[in-house]
Amino acid sequence: MSWIPPNIAESCAVYTNLTSCQPPTFMFLQLITQLFGQSLDSEYDIYGQSGYDFGSNIYGYPGGGGGGSDEYHQPRGREYDFIVLGAGSAGCVLANRLTEIPSWSVLLLEAGDEEPEVADVPAFAPVLQQSSIDWGFSTQPDPNSCLARQNGQCSWARGKVMGGSSTINYMIYIRGNPRDYDEWAEAGNPGWSWREVLPYFMKSEDNHNIDTVERQAHGVGGYLSVERFQFQENNVRSLFEAFQELGLPVVDQNAGRQIGTMMLQTTTRSGRRESANLAFIRPIRRKRKNLTIETKAYIIRVLIDPHTKVAYGVEYEKNGKLFQARARKEVLVTCGTIMTPKVLMLSGVGPAQHLQNLGIQVIKDLPVGYNLMDHPTIDGVMFQISNESATLVEPEQITRDVFYYREEQAGPLSSTGPLQVNTFVQTKYELEPGRPDIQYSIDTANVVDYVTDLILASTTKVSPLSYYNGFIIRPILLNPVSRGVIKLNSTDPIYGYPIIYANTFNEQIDALTMVEGIKQSLNLLKTRAMQRMGVSLITTPVAACDGYSFGTEDYWLCLVRSYTSTMYHYAGTCKMGPKHDPFAVVDPKLRVYGIKNLRVIDTSIMPRVTRGNTNAPTIMIAEKGADFIKETWLKKKFSLPKIPKIPQIPKMDFKQMIKTFFFNH
Repeated sequence: MSWIPPNIAESCAVYTNLTSCQPPTFMFLQLITQLFGQSLDSEYDIYGQSGYDFGSNIYGYPGGGGGGSDEYHQPRGREYDFIVLGAGSAGCVLANRLTEIPSWSVLLLEAGDEEPEVADVPAFAPVLQQSSIDWGFSTQPDPNSCLARQNGQCSWARGKVMGGSSTINYMIYIRGNPRDYDEWAEAGNPGWSWREVLPYFMKSEDNHNIDTVERQAHGVGGYLSVERFQFQENNVRSLFEAFQELGLPVVDQNAGRQIGTMMLQTTTRSGRRESANLAFIRPIRRKRKNLTIETKAYIIRVLIDPHTKVAYGVEYEKNGKLFQARARKEVLVTCGTIMTPKVLMLSGVGPAQHLQNLGIQVIKDLPVGYNLMDHPTIDGVMFQISNESATLVEPEQITRDVFYYREEQAGPLSSTGPLQVNTFVQTKYELEPGRPDIQYSIDTANVVDYVTDLILASTTKVSPLSYYNGFIIRPILLNPVSRGVIKLNSTDPIYGYPIIYANTFNEQIDALTMVEGIKQSLNLLKTRAMQRMGVSLITTPVAACDGYSFGTEDYWLCLVRSYTSTMYHYAGTCKMGPKHDPFAVVDPKLRVYGIKNLRVIDTSIMPRVTRGNTNAPTIMIAEKGADFIKETWLKKKFSLPKIPKIPQIPKMDFKQMIKTFFFNH
């Protein structure tokens, strides 16, 4: 493979004076493409360049829209016990755990390419979005969000590559709040309480800082490396101190208690990203003969007998040819919150009226695509730091740092700068004690570019996280009330991207909570740590809100609705729930209602999105799903991980909580 970086040339035609549009930026992209554009994995294609022609009717399966299935000539050996659709975080875990049974054969299909080396470099995270390994989805225009974005649409990145979004994300390891999982269980999903999911987090984990976390809540020896970055510049430590000055305690946010601050743990190993592909697939690839992997395999639909309602295989495109593979036991859909609904709906499983309007035979009427949630954030609240604290360097120094990292996996590029500091707080809108509704993530910026054109600067940002002279302290909404929906593209339901109606901030309470999060973040300016860094708030109104006085309630509301962004934590479109739940798509063992031998195992099953980053919960869901499958087919209760003693969360009265955890403003 050869990785292709984001094409920023079109955007740069608008402004040529942005730093990101100068020749050194393009030279940097060319350099890292040459040095890191290839993959350490070589594709294993069981067909080579051969293939089978498309049929005349994509819905031509028995009992379907006509055409029959006689155009397919099944090659010998195209039968597997399990077929896993999508090699993202969940798919990689499932492929690993199911092939632990030597007698089971597994086919893992991925629409994207092999994981390129450029993804290994932590500070290169911004350059992965809008590159050749990102699906590059966009939301539909909405009157309540993304108003200043081009065409009123927000970009929603998703990994199209081995490892999925774990290959392009910012590597943050956060599990969520214990009450998130207890609520899942209380809503009719037995087995999903915090006490019952914690062992599955621990099962995957190989924690390298076990002496500095709450040991009883963490695992050692699992496939997934979890650690803190070794490289931390002075600004990172100052930001960490600033949050503590505001009364936020240092806590292990993965052990049960979230409100407070911590130096993040990440899915990295010795200064290098550890995607789900690297963690769960590379150790077994070529070693387990019962695992077959096909990349660049675009999944069309699950094959389901419309009479017996049994899933028996999958149809996919590769090299311009259409193939079928058969599953003796189960088909497992792990395509994520956006693409899993598409695959199910193309297979005849989804809202009946929507499918009928597109000429798709309805096999099972289910609310697929509904209950869409996200953790929205915003651009626009900018902090400048003094020249003494800024880490901007000349292009020649960046080049030296790139070559140094290439040799040593160390230096400024081996971490994510100030993003290492993570904080959870509670605003006045969250009434349950000890449960956060805002998370703060600290992004880096070149202040001159962002003041010149905030939208263009954000869309052309490809510089490493190591070099900056300003911050964007992003409040992240953790408990959105608004819900969206995913639908098929009516113009081209098969190859067209699904239609995303995010409905972000459609509920006023979500926007108001974000405003409160902005106000609380401004208290950082009062801290000694930030003053030492020479931090100041940039009070120049952003273009879309220059009709309001800076800092007023109306100004912040305008900013929230105009400069909406996302933390890429989409969830909920194939909701897990009891049979009587009208919005449930899968049962508590992740089986699709009304269809045999078909499960959904990814973030789309979340009844409510967890409060925090979603990669660790996705891996947990897959670990638990793998055991459900083993229980079913091994005809015995599978040996579950040992349930640890749960750390007790100290009780605190409400007045004390306000005094300790709330920012005063």
